[in-house]
Amino acid sequence: MIPGLTFKENVEEEKTKISEMTKEEKKQYFKDYYLKKCIVALVALILLIWFIVDISGNFKHRLYTGGFVNSELSEEGQAYLNEEYMESLEISGMTNRVDLAPAIFLDKEDAQTFTVFQAELAVNSYNFIVTDKMGLDFILAKECAADLDQVLDEELKNKVGDKLVFGKLGESNTEIKAAIDISDTAFVKEYIKSGDKVYFVLTGKEEEYELGIDVLKYILDKN
Repeated sequence: MIPGLTFKENVEEEKTKISEMTKEEKKQYFKDYYLKKCIVALVALILLIWFIVDISGNFKHRLYTGGFVNSELSEEGQAYLNEEYMESLEISGMTNRVDLAPAIFLDKEDAQTFTVFQAELAVNSYNFIVTDKMGLDFILAKECAADLDQVLDEELKNKVGDKLVFGKLGESNTEIKAAIDISDTAFVKEYIKSGDKVYFVLTGKEEEYELGIDVLKYILDKN
């Protein structure tokens, strides 16, 4: 701005100056005086939008957190457990959210994959895990699986029938009903890529088991 002039007067002065320039001079003038400011303004706008979206997401009610270990969930499966799940509950994604980790891979050749997953289990990152035999064995070894015999109601126990899988917990060697074999369900056949059996495991905080159970019922009800 030119000192001593009002904002309006500065705008008029700038318009007059630009109108007297050739096309090439206008291009050069824009590069010299406005390009950097436009880039800075654009970056600032993008960061502001990102910040607003991130903050609004954190204020949404979380319906559940789920992880898929060595059992990759397709994009269609993610939609089924996200938008379609909310539709089944007749609630809005504007105020609710789900947290899905659709592709967690444990690699025997890479110990860090187990270390990271163990840390997530330790802080109760998931209400449920869908996994293969390797993942199930690891969850049991770390004693992070719920005893389904103590958690599921009789109706759900009857529904899963002989699909309940026994397993022994880590150091205590206590045998529990640790998982449900969902390999033959329509959900797995349509949405999950796995070369092994697929198991549903309840994990996380005991007071949040119902969040995982609700998802289990939804998965089992898929035709």
